[in-house]
Amino acid sequence: MKKLIATTAAALLAAATVSAGDGLKVSGFVRGGISGDLSDNVANAKEDKAIGTTYLLGTNWGAASAARLNVNYDGENGGVMFRFQHNLTDTNSFGMGDVRSAMAYANFFDGAVIVEGGKLVDRFTAADDDIGFAFDKINGDVNTLGTRLVIRPIEGLYLTVAGTDFNPDYYDYDSKYTTEGTSDYDAKKARRNGKPKFGAKLLSVSAKYDSEMFAVAGGVHFSGIFYGSFAYKGIENLTFAAGLLGDYADHWDSDGKKMVDADDGTKYLATDVVLEYTADPVLFGVIGYVYIADDKYFADGAGDPWFSKVTPYLQYKLSDIVTLQAESTLYVPEAWDEKKYGDRKDMYVTVTPAVVFNASENALVNVWLHVSTDTDQEHHATGVSVKYTF
Repeated sequence: MKKLIATTAAALLAAATVSAGDGLKVSGFVRGGISGDLSDNVANAKEDKAIGTTYLLGTNWGAASAARLNVNYDGENGGVMFRFQHNLTDTNSFGMGDVRSAMAYANFFDGAVIVEGGKLVDRFTAADDDIGFAFDKINGDVNTLGTRLVIRPIEGLYLTVAGTDFNPDYYDYDSKYTTEGTSDYDAKKARRNGKPKFGAKLLSVSAKYDSEMFAVAGGVHFSGIFYGSFAYKGIENLTFAAGLLGDYADHWDSDGKKMVDADDGTKYLATDVVLEYTADPVLFGVIGYVYIADDKYFADGAGDPWFSKVTPYLQYKLSDIVTLQAESTLYVPEAWDEKKYGDRKDMYVTVTPAVVFNASENALVNVWLHVSTDTDQEHHATGVSVKYTF
Protein backbone atom coordinates (compact mmCIF):
# COMPACT_ATOMS: atom_id res chain seq x y z
CA MET A 1 0.00 0.00 0.00
CA LYS A 2 2.82 2.44 0.86
CA LYS A 3 4.43 1.74 -2.50
CA LEU A 4 1.15 2.42 -4.28
CA ILE A 5 0.58 5.69 -2.40
CA ALA A 6 4.13 6.80 -3.21
CA THR A 7 3.64 5.94 -6.89
CA THR A 8 0.37 7.84 -7.02
CA ALA A 9 1.86 10.87 -5.31
CA ALA A 10 4.80 10.85 -7.70
CA ALA A 11 2.46 10.70 -10.69
CA LEU A 12 0.45 13.69 -9.48
CA LEU A 13 3.56 15.65 -8.53
CA ALA A 14 5.14 15.08 -11.92
CA ALA A 15 1.95 16.13 -13.68
CA ALA A 16 1.64 19.25 -11.52
CA THR A 17 5.15 20.49 -12.24
CA VAL A 18 4.84 20.76 -16.04
CA SER A 19 2.79 23.04 -18.25
CA ALA A 20 0.18 21.92 -20.78
CA GLY A 21 2.56 22.78 -23.59
CA ASP A 22 5.16 20.38 -22.19
CA GLY A 23 3.09 17.26 -22.83
CA LEU A 24 0.54 17.33 -20.01
CA LYS A 25 -2.91 16.05 -20.96
CA VAL A 26 -5.93 15.96 -18.66
CA SER A 27 -9.02 14.05 -19.79
CA GLY A 28 -11.86 11.92 -18.49
CA PHE A 29 -15.61 11.55 -18.37
CA VAL A 30 -18.66 11.57 -16.16
CA ARG A 31 -21.33 8.96 -16.97
CA GLY A 32 -24.63 8.40 -15.23
CA GLY A 33 -28.01 6.91 -15.88
CA ILE A 34 -30.68 4.50 -14.82
CA SER A 35 -31.77 1.05 -15.96
CA GLY A 36 -34.34 -1.45 -14.82
CA ASP A 37 -35.56 -5.02 -15.15
CA LEU A 38 -38.73 -5.52 -17.21
CA SER A 39 -39.17 -9.28 -16.78
CA ASP A 40 -42.03 -10.91 -14.90
CA ASN A 41 -39.48 -13.05 -13.11
CA VAL A 42 -37.74 -10.17 -11.36
CA ALA A 43 -34.19 -10.87 -10.23
CA ASN A 44 -33.18 -10.66 -6.61
CA ALA A 45 -29.84 -9.64 -5.16
CA LYS A 46 -28.54 -13.23 -5.07
CA GLU A 47 -29.14 -13.95 -8.76
CA ASP A 48 -26.57 -13.33 -11.48
CA LYS A 49 -28.95 -11.21 -13.54
CA ALA A 50 -29.63 -8.52 -10.97
CA ILE A 51 -31.94 -5.56 -11.49
CA GLY A 52 -30.18 -2.66 -13.17
CA THR A 53 -27.75 -4.57 -15.40
CA THR A 54 -26.37 -1.98 -17.79
CA TYR A 55 -23.50 -3.59 -19.71
CA LEU A 56 -24.26 -5.62 -22.82
CA LEU A 57 -21.90 -7.38 -25.18
CA GLY A 58 -20.71 -5.84 -28.42
CA THR A 59 -21.33 -2.14 -27.90
CA ASN A 60 -21.24 -0.49 -24.50
CA TRP A 61 -24.88 0.65 -24.42
CA GLY A 62 -25.03 2.03 -20.93
CA ALA A 63 -22.41 0.75 -18.47
CA ALA A 64 -22.23 1.64 -14.81
CA SER A 65 -22.48 5.24 -13.67
CA ALA A 66 -18.92 6.44 -13.14
CA ALA A 67 -16.53 9.39 -13.08
CA ARG A 68 -13.00 9.13 -14.51
CA LEU A 69 -10.00 11.45 -14.47
CA ASN A 70 -6.89 10.81 -16.57
CA VAL A 71 -3.69 12.81 -16.01
CA ASN A 72 -0.94 11.93 -18.49
CA TYR A 73 2.44 13.48 -19.11
CA ASP A 74 4.50 12.25 -22.06
CA GLY A 75 7.98 13.71 -22.37
CA GLU A 76 11.02 12.93 -24.48
CA ASN A 77 12.76 11.01 -21.69
CA GLY A 78 9.75 9.58 -19.87
CA GLY A 79 6.35 10.30 -18.48
CA VAL A 80 3.48 9.54 -16.16
CA MET A 81 0.07 7.90 -16.64
CA PHE A 82 -2.55 8.26 -13.91
CA ARG A 83 -6.21 7.21 -13.88
CA PHE A 84 -8.75 7.70 -11.09
CA GLN A 85 -12.22 6.21 -11.57
CA HIS A 86 -15.07 5.82 -9.12
CA ASN A 87 -18.26 3.90 -9.88
CA LEU A 88 -21.07 6.17 -8.73
CA THR A 89 -23.29 3.17 -7.96
CA ASP A 90 -20.77 2.04 -5.33
CA THR A 91 -21.95 3.10 -1.87
CA ASN A 92 -18.40 2.99 -0.51
CA SER A 93 -16.42 6.21 -0.22
CA PHE A 94 -13.44 6.98 -2.41
CA GLY A 95 -10.51 4.64 -1.79
CA MET A 96 -7.20 3.41 -3.18
CA GLY A 97 -9.12 0.91 -5.31
CA ASP A 98 -10.34 3.88 -7.34
CA VAL A 99 -6.76 4.51 -8.46
CA ARG A 100 -7.00 2.31 -11.54
CA SER A 101 -3.49 3.05 -12.79
CA ALA A 102 -0.55 5.16 -11.63
CA MET A 103 2.54 4.50 -13.71
CA ALA A 104 5.84 6.27 -14.36
CA TYR A 105 8.16 5.34 -17.21
CA ALA A 106 11.62 6.27 -18.45
CA ASN A 107 12.79 6.16 -22.09
CA PHE A 108 16.35 5.21 -23.03
CA PHE A 109 18.08 5.25 -26.43
CA ASP A 110 15.27 7.20 -28.12
CA GLY A 111 12.61 4.82 -26.81
CA ALA A 112 14.38 1.59 -27.79
CA VAL A 113 14.39 0.64 -24.10
CA ILE A 114 11.61 1.64 -21.70
CA VAL A 115 11.40 0.94 -17.96
CA GLU A 116 7.95 1.22 -16.32
CA GLY A 117 6.87 1.05 -12.69
CA GLY A 118 3.67 1.44 -10.65
CA LYS A 119 0.15 0.30 -11.47
CA LEU A 120 0.96 -0.70 -15.02
CA VAL A 121 -0.83 -0.02 -18.30
CA ASP A 122 0.16 -2.25 -21.23
CA ARG A 123 0.72 0.32 -23.98
CA PHE A 124 2.53 -2.01 -26.38
CA THR A 125 1.55 -5.71 -26.33
CA ALA A 126 -2.20 -5.99 -25.57
CA ALA A 127 -4.29 -8.28 -27.81
CA ASP A 128 -6.26 -6.64 -30.65
CA ASP A 129 -9.33 -8.90 -30.57
CA ASP A 130 -12.60 -8.22 -28.73
CA ILE A 131 -11.28 -9.80 -25.50
CA GLY A 132 -8.33 -7.41 -25.69
CA PHE A 133 -6.35 -9.30 -23.05
CA ALA A 134 -3.12 -8.13 -21.40
CA PHE A 135 -1.32 -8.91 -18.13
CA ASP A 136 -2.06 -5.46 -16.74
CA LYS A 137 -5.37 -5.83 -14.88
CA ILE A 138 -6.70 -8.00 -12.07
CA ASN A 139 -10.29 -9.14 -12.75
CA GLY A 140 -10.43 -6.76 -15.71
CA ASP A 141 -10.51 -3.69 -13.46
CA VAL A 142 -7.74 -2.24 -11.29
CA ASN A 143 -4.27 -2.46 -12.81
CA THR A 144 -1.51 -4.69 -11.48
CA LEU A 145 1.35 -3.32 -9.39
CA GLY A 146 4.93 -3.96 -10.43
CA THR A 147 7.60 -3.10 -12.97
CA ARG A 148 8.13 -3.88 -16.65
CA LEU A 149 10.99 -3.72 -19.14
CA VAL A 150 10.07 -2.97 -22.76
CA ILE A 151 12.53 -3.42 -25.63
CA ARG A 152 11.91 -2.20 -29.20
CA PRO A 153 14.66 -3.80 -31.33
CA ILE A 154 13.08 -2.61 -34.61
CA GLU A 155 10.25 -0.27 -35.51
CA GLY A 156 6.87 -1.85 -34.67
CA LEU A 157 8.25 -4.76 -32.59
CA TYR A 158 7.93 -4.69 -28.79
CA LEU A 159 9.26 -7.30 -26.36
CA THR A 160 8.44 -7.12 -22.65
CA VAL A 161 9.20 -8.88 -19.38
CA ALA A 162 7.32 -7.88 -16.22
CA GLY A 163 7.17 -8.71 -12.54
CA THR A 164 3.75 -7.88 -11.04
CA ASP A 165 1.08 -8.98 -8.58
CA PHE A 166 -1.12 -10.25 -11.42
CA ASN A 167 -1.45 -13.80 -10.02
CA PRO A 168 1.38 -14.70 -7.64
CA ASP A 169 1.82 -17.61 -5.27
CA TYR A 170 1.30 -16.90 -1.57
CA TYR A 171 2.85 -18.24 1.60
CA ASP A 172 0.57 -20.50 3.65
CA TYR A 173 -1.97 -18.64 5.74
CA ASP A 174 -2.68 -19.75 9.29
CA SER A 175 -3.97 -17.26 11.87
CA LYS A 176 -2.55 -19.24 14.83
CA TYR A 177 0.97 -18.11 13.89
CA THR A 178 0.08 -14.43 14.32
CA THR A 179 -0.87 -14.27 18.02
CA GLU A 180 2.12 -13.30 20.11
CA GLY A 181 2.49 -15.04 23.46
CA THR A 182 0.96 -18.32 22.26
CA SER A 183 2.89 -21.56 21.78
CA ASP A 184 2.15 -21.56 18.05
CA TYR A 185 3.47 -18.05 17.42
CA ASP A 186 6.23 -18.01 14.80
CA ALA A 187 7.66 -14.59 13.92
CA LYS A 188 8.90 -15.69 10.50
CA LYS A 189 5.61 -17.35 9.56
CA ALA A 190 3.63 -14.42 10.95
CA ARG A 191 5.62 -12.04 8.77
CA ARG A 192 4.99 -14.14 5.66
CA ASN A 193 1.44 -15.20 6.56
CA GLY A 194 -0.62 -14.96 3.37
CA LYS A 195 1.92 -12.68 1.67
CA PRO A 196 2.95 -13.05 -2.00
CA LYS A 197 6.00 -15.18 -2.67
CA PHE A 198 8.92 -13.76 -4.61
CA GLY A 199 9.11 -16.33 -7.37
CA ALA A 200 8.50 -17.24 -11.00
CA LYS A 201 4.73 -16.69 -10.78
CA LEU A 202 5.33 -12.95 -10.52
CA LEU A 203 6.71 -12.97 -14.06
CA SER A 204 5.20 -12.59 -17.52
CA VAL A 205 6.59 -12.10 -21.00
CA SER A 206 4.78 -10.66 -24.01
CA ALA A 207 5.46 -9.44 -27.52
CA LYS A 208 3.75 -7.60 -30.35
CA TYR A 209 4.56 -6.65 -33.92
CA ASP A 210 2.37 -3.88 -35.33
CA SER A 211 2.62 -2.77 -38.97
CA GLU A 212 0.35 -0.97 -41.43
CA MET A 213 -0.88 -4.32 -42.80
CA PHE A 214 -1.28 -6.46 -39.68
CA ALA A 215 -0.60 -6.82 -35.97
CA VAL A 216 0.23 -9.96 -34.04
CA ALA A 217 0.51 -10.15 -30.24
CA GLY A 218 0.94 -12.76 -27.54
CA GLY A 219 2.08 -13.38 -24.01
CA VAL A 220 2.65 -15.99 -21.31
CA HIS A 221 2.24 -15.55 -17.56
CA PHE A 222 4.30 -18.02 -15.54
CA SER A 223 1.33 -18.97 -13.35
CA GLY A 224 -0.28 -20.69 -16.36
CA ILE A 225 -2.13 -18.05 -18.41
CA PHE A 226 -1.49 -17.24 -22.08
CA TYR A 227 -3.02 -15.18 -24.88
CA GLY A 228 -2.55 -14.37 -28.55
CA SER A 229 -4.19 -12.27 -31.24
CA PHE A 230 -3.96 -11.41 -34.94
CA ALA A 231 -5.42 -8.35 -36.66
CA TYR A 232 -5.46 -7.60 -40.39
CA LYS A 233 -5.47 -3.92 -41.38
CA GLY A 234 -4.79 -4.10 -45.12
CA ILE A 235 -8.27 -3.08 -46.32
CA GLU A 236 -9.51 0.42 -45.64
CA ASN A 237 -12.52 0.63 -43.28
CA LEU A 238 -12.34 -3.14 -42.59
CA THR A 239 -11.43 -4.57 -39.19
CA PHE A 240 -10.59 -8.25 -38.77
CA ALA A 241 -9.17 -9.66 -35.55
CA ALA A 242 -8.99 -13.09 -33.91
CA GLY A 243 -7.77 -14.05 -30.46
CA LEU A 244 -7.11 -16.88 -28.05
CA LEU A 245 -7.02 -16.82 -24.24
CA GLY A 246 -6.14 -19.76 -22.00
CA ASP A 247 -6.22 -19.86 -18.21
CA TYR A 248 -4.79 -22.98 -16.59
CA ALA A 249 -3.52 -21.28 -13.43
CA ASP A 250 -4.42 -21.61 -9.78
CA HIS A 251 -5.93 -18.38 -8.48
CA TRP A 252 -5.83 -17.00 -4.94
CA ASP A 253 -8.22 -14.66 -3.20
CA SER A 254 -7.07 -11.08 -2.65
CA ASP A 255 -5.59 -11.62 0.82
CA GLY A 256 -3.77 -14.86 -0.02
CA LYS A 257 -5.74 -17.04 2.41
CA LYS A 258 -6.79 -19.72 -0.06
CA MET A 259 -6.83 -20.71 -3.69
CA VAL A 260 -10.12 -19.66 -5.27
CA ASP A 261 -10.23 -22.72 -7.52
CA ALA A 262 -8.65 -25.22 -5.17
CA ASP A 263 -11.83 -27.33 -5.08
CA ASP A 264 -14.37 -26.00 -7.56
CA GLY A 265 -12.44 -23.70 -9.87
CA THR A 266 -12.16 -23.68 -13.61
CA LYS A 267 -9.52 -23.91 -16.27
CA TYR A 268 -10.71 -22.56 -19.58
CA LEU A 269 -9.90 -21.77 -23.18
CA ALA A 270 -11.65 -18.95 -25.03
CA THR A 271 -11.36 -17.78 -28.62
CA ASP A 272 -13.06 -15.01 -30.55
CA VAL A 273 -13.27 -13.46 -34.04
CA VAL A 274 -14.26 -9.88 -34.91
CA LEU A 275 -15.23 -8.66 -38.39
CA GLU A 276 -16.33 -5.05 -38.84
CA TYR A 277 -16.80 -2.75 -41.84
CA THR A 278 -17.54 0.97 -41.99
CA ALA A 279 -19.24 2.57 -45.01
CA ASP A 280 -20.26 5.97 -43.69
CA PRO A 281 -22.95 6.50 -42.42
CA VAL A 282 -23.27 2.72 -41.77
CA LEU A 283 -21.13 0.52 -39.54
CA PHE A 284 -21.80 -3.20 -39.23
CA GLY A 285 -19.98 -6.18 -37.83
CA VAL A 286 -20.11 -9.50 -36.02
CA ILE A 287 -18.31 -11.01 -33.03
CA GLY A 288 -18.03 -14.79 -32.57
CA TYR A 289 -16.94 -16.27 -29.24
CA VAL A 290 -16.32 -19.85 -28.05
CA TYR A 291 -15.66 -20.81 -24.42
CA ILE A 292 -14.58 -24.25 -23.18
CA ALA A 293 -14.12 -24.86 -19.44
CA ASP A 294 -12.91 -27.57 -17.11
CA ASP A 295 -15.83 -29.70 -15.87
CA LYS A 296 -14.88 -29.13 -12.22
CA TYR A 297 -16.31 -25.62 -12.31
CA PHE A 298 -19.74 -26.88 -13.28
CA ALA A 299 -20.16 -29.72 -10.81
CA ASP A 300 -22.93 -27.71 -9.10
CA GLY A 301 -24.69 -26.73 -12.33
CA ALA A 302 -23.25 -23.21 -12.24
CA GLY A 303 -23.07 -22.67 -16.00
CA ASP A 304 -22.09 -23.99 -19.40
CA PRO A 305 -18.88 -26.04 -19.60
CA TRP A 306 -18.80 -25.36 -23.35
CA PHE A 307 -20.76 -22.67 -25.12
CA SER A 308 -20.52 -20.18 -27.94
CA LYS A 309 -22.18 -16.91 -28.85
CA VAL A 310 -22.50 -14.80 -31.97
CA THR A 311 -23.21 -11.07 -31.85
CA PRO A 312 -24.04 -9.17 -35.05
CA TYR A 313 -24.34 -5.40 -34.61
CA LEU A 314 -25.30 -2.42 -36.76
CA GLN A 315 -25.02 1.35 -36.47
CA TYR A 316 -26.58 3.98 -38.75
CA LYS A 317 -25.80 7.67 -38.40
CA LEU A 318 -29.14 9.28 -39.18
CA SER A 319 -27.80 12.82 -38.70
CA ASP A 320 -25.14 14.70 -36.75
CA ILE A 321 -27.44 14.46 -33.75
CA VAL A 322 -29.15 11.04 -33.98
CA THR A 323 -27.50 7.62 -34.37
CA LEU A 324 -29.42 4.34 -34.47
CA GLN A 325 -27.77 1.19 -33.11
CA ALA A 326 -28.79 -2.44 -32.73
CA GLU A 327 -27.19 -5.71 -31.71
CA SER A 328 -28.35 -9.27 -31.19
CA THR A 329 -26.58 -12.14 -29.43
CA LEU A 330 -27.25 -15.85 -29.98
CA TYR A 331 -26.13 -18.01 -27.02
CA VAL A 332 -25.55 -21.68 -27.90
CA PRO A 333 -24.71 -24.35 -25.28
CA GLU A 334 -22.58 -26.92 -27.09
CA ALA A 335 -22.51 -29.69 -24.48
CA TRP A 336 -24.56 -30.58 -21.45
CA ASP A 337 -24.86 -33.44 -19.00
CA GLU A 338 -27.98 -33.06 -16.83
CA LYS A 339 -26.67 -35.57 -14.27
CA LYS A 340 -23.57 -33.43 -13.77
CA TYR A 341 -24.87 -29.92 -14.33
CA GLY A 342 -28.59 -29.99 -13.54
CA ASP A 343 -31.29 -28.58 -15.81
CA ARG A 344 -30.16 -27.95 -19.35
CA LYS A 345 -29.34 -24.39 -20.37
CA ASP A 346 -31.28 -23.74 -23.56
CA MET A 347 -30.20 -21.73 -26.56
CA TYR A 348 -31.59 -18.18 -26.46
CA VAL A 349 -31.33 -14.84 -28.25
CA THR A 350 -31.13 -11.26 -27.01
CA VAL A 351 -31.93 -8.18 -29.10
CA THR A 352 -30.88 -4.67 -28.09
CA PRO A 353 -31.88 -1.60 -30.10
CA ALA A 354 -30.67 1.84 -29.00
CA VAL A 355 -30.88 5.49 -29.99
CA VAL A 356 -27.93 7.79 -29.31
CA PHE A 357 -28.47 11.55 -29.25
CA ASN A 358 -25.23 13.49 -29.77
CA ALA A 359 -25.49 16.99 -28.34
CA SER A 360 -21.83 17.50 -29.32
CA GLU A 361 -18.65 15.49 -29.81
CA ASN A 362 -18.36 15.40 -26.03
CA ALA A 363 -21.93 14.90 -24.79
CA LEU A 364 -24.39 12.12 -25.63
CA VAL A 365 -27.58 10.51 -24.38
CA ASN A 366 -28.13 6.78 -24.91
CA VAL A 367 -31.62 5.20 -24.73
CA TRP A 368 -31.73 1.40 -25.03
CA LEU A 369 -34.00 -1.62 -24.72
CA HIS A 370 -32.86 -5.19 -24.08
CA VAL A 371 -35.13 -8.15 -24.93
CA SER A 372 -34.42 -11.83 -24.26
CA THR A 373 -36.19 -14.92 -25.60
CA ASP A 374 -35.50 -16.75 -22.31
CA THR A 375 -36.01 -14.52 -19.27
CA ASP A 376 -34.95 -17.32 -16.90
CA GLN A 377 -31.41 -16.84 -18.19
CA GLU A 378 -31.38 -13.13 -19.04
CA HIS A 379 -34.04 -10.57 -18.29
CA HIS A 380 -35.69 -7.86 -20.35
CA ALA A 381 -34.28 -4.46 -19.41
CA THR A 382 -34.23 -0.83 -20.49
CA GLY A 383 -32.15 2.17 -19.58
CA VAL A 384 -30.98 5.71 -20.28
CA SER A 385 -27.45 7.01 -19.81
CA VAL A 386 -25.78 10.37 -20.20
CA LYS A 387 -22.04 10.75 -20.80
CA TYR A 388 -19.84 13.82 -21.03
CA THR A 389 -16.21 13.46 -22.10
CA PHE A 390 -13.59 16.13 -21.54
